[in-house]
Amino acid sequence: MKALITGINGFAGSHLCDLLLAQGYEVHGLIQPDTGTENIIHCLDGLKLEETDILDENKLHSFIASDKPDFLFHLAAASSVKLSLEHPKEAFDANVSGTVNILEAVRNGSPKTRALIVSSSEVYGASSSMTKADENAALLPLNPYSASKASADILARTYASSFGLNIIVARPGNHLGPRQSPVFFVPTVAKQVALIMKERQAPVIELGNIDVKRDFLDVRDVADAYLALAKSGKTGAYNISSGKNYLLRDIVQMFIAMSGKKIAIRRSSEKLRRTDALEANIDNSKISRETGWKPEVPIEKTLRDTLDYWLLKS
Repeated sequence: MKALITGINGFAGSHLCDLLLAQGYEVHGLIQPDTGTENIIHCLDGLKLEETDILDENKLHSFIASDKPDFLFHLAAASSVKLSLEHPKEAFDANVSGTVNILEAVRNGSPKTRALIVSSSEVYGASSSMTKADENAALLPLNPYSASKASADILARTYASSFGLNIIVARPGNHLGPRQSPVFFVPTVAKQVALIMKERQAPVIELGNIDVKRDFLDVRDVADAYLALAKSGKTGAYNISSGKNYLLRDIVQMFIAMSGKKIAIRRSSEKLRRTDALEANIDNSKISRETGWKPEVPIEKTLRDTLDYWLLKS
């Protein structure tokens, strides 16, 4: 079986690549030109890579028409809420126009491909603050990132119904683990703690609002969920979550405890966002019921592995 991953050299893409190779898939990957391969350096010999920007419509269509993968996992995206607030147009270009190009390439060049389009549980926005959001909850995004993901989410499901394509939409929660960019909250904390442990930073970490709750799960569990959906999911949308909410302050304290250091927390106004929901509640019963998937990696292991990763990199 042939699997194509867009954004294979990204955080989740690299872990999905590891899983597919371990299970014997022929793995092909699209990477944006001039981006690094550090996250997949350990498995480059087992891959077929193509440098193609998903906004390059003609080149993308040509590649997918010739490659004709059995499974396509569309992970290439602008994935940072923070960066989407600074550059909203770029987020919409990547997440909406890029997804349309993928969908058109499948429709016109490889209609038998089973495509997984990665959305985000962020699309629920205010809905997940009010009640536990299942897949039928209203999409009420709170920032440019989640608005762009909601647009792509709707487009993917529309293409499935309008053109009879085999398309599944995944809505993962906040996933964590080694290789994640420090532009995100948990790796930012892990990196700062690692620098403090190596005495390369004063024992103070600067953070925004840490009195909010988020559903966190391990990136390796997310990769397992993507494959489970590709193999046995039905056309439509699926939440991927741990089903547990964690206070950001508690996550920070767990890292501090692992460090064995006395570390102060300083609130930084520069890191605050005006549109943060205080809580996000995501229902994962549909994917568990229909595929048998469930999260396996304890949060303590996820955080420990993340800290170890930044200790090696720092």
